[in-house]
Amino acid sequence: MEYRVIVPPLGESVVEGTIVKWLKNEGDTVEVDDALVEIMTDKINIEIPSAYAGIMRKHLAKIDAVVEIGQELAIMDVEGEVIATKTFSTSSEPGKEKIPQEQKAPVPAEEFTEAAAHHRCEGIHANEEAIDDGIKAIKSSPVVRRLAREHFIDLRKVHGTGKGGRISKNDVIKYIDARHTVDLVTPDFQFPDLELEEIIPVTGIRKVISEHMVKSAFTIPHVTTFDECDMTGVIAWRKKYVDKIEKEHGVRITFMPFIAKAIIFAAKDFPWINSTFEDDNLHVKKYFNIGMAVARENSLIVPVIKHCEQKSLLQIAKDMRDMADKANTDILKIEEITGGTISITNAGGMGALASTPIIAKPQVAILGVHKIVERAVVRDGEIVIRPILNFGLSFDHRVVDGGYAVQFLRRMIELLEDPDSWVLGVV
Repeated sequence: MEYRVIVPPLGESVVEGTIVKWLKNEGDTVEVDDALVEIMTDKINIEIPSAYAGIMRKHLAKIDAVVEIGQELAIMDVEGEVIATKTFSTSSEPGKEKIPQEQKAPVPAEEFTEAAAHHRCEGIHANEEAIDDGIKAIKSSPVVRRLAREHFIDLRKVHGTGKGGRISKNDVIKYIDARHTVDLVTPDFQFPDLELEEIIPVTGIRKVISEHMVKSAFTIPHVTTFDECDMTGVIAWRKKYVDKIEKEHGVRITFMPFIAKAIIFAAKDFPWINSTFEDDNLHVKKYFNIGMAVARENSLIVPVIKHCEQKSLLQIAKDMRDMADKANTDILKIEEITGGTISITNAGGMGALASTPIIAKPQVAILGVHKIVERAVVRDGEIVIRPILNFGLSFDHRVVDGGYAVQFLRRMIELLEDPDSWVLGVV
């Protein structure tokens, strides 16, 4: 029986994606839950699994084609009785769906759902066909496949120590270490002649990020205000309690949870900072879903820590650590990178002293955090050395005025400079 594969929902506010690679070629046998195609959105890469077993008859969309939710991707020949299922289609209004249309499909497996579409999230595939063949030939986890692609490893050459010979992340790491050791002891090695210029096509996730940043930068009138914060109080608090907390709870509280809580308290007086601007309406949020930018090689992803207003410093620290781990191993779910109300980006972790971050549309503000530097400052008429952190707050000038943003940032800094007035109540 003929079954037509469609693009399922790809996440909040996502209405289209780009086909990165067909994982099942025409004529290939397909089992239930086999990945059929990899689709890239402006948020994450998604592998679409098959709900049915059968044969891939025909691809209806080519690699690099932009496809919308509900669009037909391929035709499969499958076995089973005929039932009626629903397909999705987009309306002219972004982010909304039309009434589903009927389509014939077989019985055996579950209907496509958003959860199924998000079953696997993987990074950018290496271009070498031999490497891809080796990766596809071996059953492995998304983390293992990602490592293999990043280091150009044919998994058929890796010895698996897991159950039934399954290859684990540690197996790949050992293979990488062994390969590097061999490289280091190879005698008489000479670097090949290098060309004076290398041309690298901007494709894949890098292309999506560039398009998203251009839309944000040219749609939102960005303004950035800067202010400096004396971190003496926060540093002293951490020095006093952080080791004890880590010993008892297994998590080390960094500066970021303090900053997140300071944002929440300061926004009580300046609530428009924690909002989104959509369809000429300002949606002022009564909850705080704080996005935390995580750099991954030459890409960026922003996991969202949900309902920070209800969480302690300790819980926010745990959530931030867990989300960063998921981002670095490419196992984030769509719901973990959507729904943000305000974002933080920490360029200071890489040594930056200042930056003008781009707002994550449709949010109206993003806070840039920078390196803490000891500087000479004047306190009570005397020159003293203090650890100073520069903040850069970018805001949407369509809905937030400069004075409003400046006062919010100053209030947030006042809270950080006097942590004893509030920290003990939110640990």
